[in-house]
Amino acid sequence: MSDNTVQGASGPTAKTYDSGAIDEANQGSEDFKKMMDGPQNGQSDMAYYLELQRAMMKEQQAYTALSNVLKARSDACLSAVRNFKQ
Repeated sequence: MSDNTVQGASGPTAKTYDSGAIDEANQGSEDFKKMMDGPQNGQSDMAYYLELQRAMMKEQQAYTALSNVLKARSDACLSAVRNFKQ
């Protein structure tokens, strides 16, 4: 079996590849390993999006609280006006 034959394959289904394809695959594998081991592995992106999500939830809670306060104030004013008309 030559170096360019897929291991575990023999007979008519065995495939051979030129060394360029093998080198390209190895380079792609090494690039992938560098990407996963380096700072660009997605952890910083994940942290950014989690922080963004937390900030959005905090803003939503503040908006909801303000909305509830303003609704209660509006209802109180409407009630006072209705009582005044009677």
